[in-house]
Amino acid sequence: MTSHTGAWRVPDDTARELRGGGRQLLAYAKPLSILLADDYESNRILLQAQLEQLGYQADAVANGEEVLRALRARSYDVVLLDIGMPIMSGLETARRIRGRTTGPRPFIVAVTADTSPRNRRQTVRARIDAFIEKPLELGTLAAVLDEAYARQVGRTAESSHEPLTADSAGVDLGPLRSRLGRTAEVVLSRVIPAYLRELPGRESRMRAAFEACDLDAVARLCHGLKGASRVVGATELATTCDRLEQGAYEGTLPEASEIKALLDLARRTGIELRRELASLDA
Repeated sequence: MTSHTGAWRVPDDTARELRGGGRQLLAYAKPLSILLADDYESNRILLQAQLEQLGYQADAVANGEEVLRALRARSYDVVLLDIGMPIMSGLETARRIRGRTTGPRPFIVAVTADTSPRNRRQTVRARIDAFIEKPLELGTLAAVLDEAYARQVGRTAESSHEPLTADSAGVDLGPLRSRLGRTAEVVLSRVIPAYLRELPGRESRMRAAFEACDLDAVARLCHGLKGASRVVGATELATTCDRLEQGAYEGTLPEASEIKALLDLARRTGIELRRELASLDA
């Protein structure tokens, strides 16, 4: 883990992505769902704009209570917390998140103008993963998200940096483009982001259903993901969901390796669809 007391170094490959107008490539190679919390609207707008420069679309809330409500509604990979919020401080919010007995563990980042040793010690005690100073530098933010991605996919920061290519996930937009005709680009620019917004929640619920050995929920979730994936041309993911759905209806819980493969395929599908989306915007 990167030290709270040292400076965040921008990894070499991230630095290359940040040069020459290639900033949005970071999110396509390292997709993350992000929630940010700050009680000042101007700060929220600024941080969302910085995240957008890196290719990320983040949800924003105004205080810790709203963070906890958002996490009950869906899972997030990263939570960016202003430390000095009213109603519930960032430190207390982090403690509440870490005290949960269910749900995935997000990567928590303290965002604060108070860089005193006392404040840094408090973030460590609250089990916060990273500490960054306001006003945020884009390179520092990118480096923290690099670390978050490395942690969320179970790799060390040193080995986490993937090339901007990934194994094909079997996405084919050709048939959809044919059906939509001249409206294809407009519709795809709306449908793909909606699918990508929903995908992390679907993955989280699938993992929870498997861990609970809930066959009905596994079948239902596979069915829903299958239909949504077919709509966006993610044929390989849809086919895999169909196979697991039929097995669950017949009383067979997927093996852990099958769920792991499904979630990996969903991750690769998200990467491939983000590339398709980038080509639409180009």
